Amino acid sequence: MRHNQISRQNKNKKIKYLAIGLAAGILGIGSAAGVLTSANSHAVTRSASSSTQDTDQITYKGVTYVPKGNLETYLFAGIDSPDKVTEIKEYDGTGQCDVLLVLVRDRSTDTCKFLTIDRNTMTPVKSLADDGSYIDTTECQISLAHAMSLDHETRAENTVDAVSTLLGGHKIDGFAMVNMSAIEVVNDMVGGVTVTIEDDFPDSDTLIKGQTVTLHGKDAERFIRERKTVADGLNENRMSRQAQYEEAFKPVFQAKCSEDKTFPLDLYHALEDYMTTNISAKKFSRLALLLSDEKEEEKVSIEGTADFDEDGWQTFTPDPDSLQEAILSLFYKEKK
Repeated sequence: MRHNQISRQNKNKKIKYLAIGLAAGILGIGSAAGVLTSANSHAVTRSASSSTQDTDQITYKGVTYVPKGNLETYLFAGIDSPDKVTEIKEYDGTGQCDVLLVLVRDRSTDTCKFLTIDRNTMTPVKSLADDGSYIDTTECQISLAHAMSLDHETRAENTVDAVSTLLGGHKIDGFAMVNMSAIEVVNDMVGGVTVTIEDDFPDSDTLIKGQTVTLHGKDAERFIRERKTVADGLNENRMSRQAQYEEAFKPVFQAKCSEDKTFPLDLYHALEDYMTTNISAKKFSRLALLLSDEKEEEKVSIEGTADFDEDGWQTFTPDPDSLQEAILSLFYKEKK
């Protein structure tokens, strides 16, 4: 079975990793798709329920949970692409997810929970040909889900599928895949974001360790995206900086929204050339205004083991209990 991406594997290390995953699937290791499903159900039993949610009630560690009602779930992903969204004519190794953020909104309380997913999370991912046709399912980095196919919509849907699989099959209602080059646009629209630099950035003469700086232009993208030359070069360090930026971004974003309630709509239109989304401008604006209020959002995390595979690629294997607890926190409540 031949895949166009594999034939170009020597041109890019990312393609090499993808080829390894596909080859493993073709050899029969593709059945690993069931491995994570098994891990996800660790100490979990399911039973029929009259709920209209995607999953039934479950019992975990002696406690019975039922699906929450009235939820909306969104996936926001930062895509490793250096420009605006353009037609892809040939696979070049770009387009993986650098950032994955799940937002779950409870419409009953108008509160939100956030889950950040490590791009190196090992999970079943569908391998697709350039035309989007299905080849196999293999366990690999979740970031690779968006590197399949040459069609942006198909890439987005494949990423949604991988995230849904990781989270026990829960439905993702909307998605926005935003090229990371848009960081500069968003950052400058809010007037810059102030952070304290905690690591050395060898390639920068403005991001100086120990200094507090207001990020503008390319410095914002560099602060968020740089990995290999900063600190230990691991994704955990970069995720920590991304969380730091998020905390610093929120108050300046809130201020802009307070000044002008139409700011989220302006932001949406500024991002249109950089993103693939099924979220309408109206819905985007409502979510943005919801997130700009003073309510404290709850952050959910998944613990696990960071490692390297035999070829030196970073991996993150979720702890089964931590993953299950994250799923419960996002989508379930204790049965009364």
